[in-house]
Amino acid sequence: MNRNYLLFFILFVLLSGCAEKPITGSGGRIIDHPPAINRIMSAAPSNTEIIAGLGLADKLVAVDKYSKDVEGIQKDLPEIDLFYPDMESIAGLKPDIIFAAEINTNGRDETGFEFFRNLGVRIIQIPTSNSIEEIYGTIIFIAQALGAEEKGEDLVRIMKEKIKSVVQSVEVSGTEKSVYFEIAPVPNMVSFGRGTYLNELIEITGARNIFAGEKRWFTPSSEAVIRSNPDVIFVLDGKDNMTADGTAAIAELKKRPGFQTITAVRRNRIYPINGNHASRPSQNIVLTLEEMYRAVYSE
Repeated sequence: MNRNYLLFFILFVLLSGCAEKPITGSGGRIIDHPPAINRIMSAAPSNTEIIAGLGLADKLVAVDKYSKDVEGIQKDLPEIDLFYPDMESIAGLKPDIIFAAEINTNGRDETGFEFFRNLGVRIIQIPTSNSIEEIYGTIIFIAQALGAEEKGEDLVRIMKEKIKSVVQSVEVSGTEKSVYFEIAPVPNMVSFGRGTYLNELIEITGARNIFAGEKRWFTPSSEAVIRSNPDVIFVLDGKDNMTADGTAAIAELKKRPGFQTITAVRRNRIYPINGNHASRPSQNIVLTLEEMYRAVYSE
C-alpha cells in the first residue's frame, strides 16, 4: 500500500439518459439507471476494487493514482487527482459515469467532479462503509448503477459464504485471543474500536479487540497497549513504508519501551496484514479476515 495513501486513509478515518427504475445508494441519494455505461472513472481504490470485482475493469478509462495496483485494471490508465481533478483531461476522456468517495471532498461540501454533472456525466459519491453490512450495500449499489445487479449479488454471496466458513471454523477452534491492531505506529499511533468493519472482522475470528470499548478510530497510548497485554498484534503491511513482509514495522514495535513485556511480543505473535485489503472497504476485506484467522490460530 502506498505510504501517501496510508496517510490519507488515516487522516480521513480520523476526521472521518433514459431512466428505468431509480436506485438508492447507501448515502440515500437517488440516481437514474442509464441504458448503458461503457466509460467509467473511479476516484477511490475501494470503488475501483468493486468495479473490478464486478468484471467491469475493462470499462475503466481513468482511476486515482492509488488504484493502480488493483488487480485486473490496465496499468497505463490516466490518473485522476484525488482532490483537484483536471477538468480538461477528464472531459477529453468522455466518461459516462464517475464514482467519487467522501475522501475526494477534501473538506468541501462537494467533490471536485461536480462540474461534469453539467455536461451530462453521472457523478456518484459513495459514502464510506464503516461496517460489513454497509460494504454489502455499497457493492450492490455500484452494481445496480452499472447495470450489473446479478454480478453484485454474486459478489456479496461469495463474501457471505467465506465469512460463514470462518465462523464455522471458529466454533471448533478453542479459546478466545486478545488482539491489538495497529493502523499507524508511533509517534502518532492509530487503532480502532467498535463501529468499524475491522473490529467486526476481529470478532468474527473469535478474538477480542483490546480496544473494543473505544469508538471508531482513535489514538491509543503505549501504556494502554502494554496494560491490555494482547495475545496477538497485527500491523499494516505496505509496500512503500516497510519491507514486503512487514518485518520493519514488527522490528520497530518490538523495540518500544515496555513492549517486551507484552505476551504477543514475548511469543513473537506479531503479524503483518495486507494494507490494501484492510484499508479498502470492498469485497477484499474477506482476505483480511482469512489473514487474521490464520494468524490468531497459528499456534
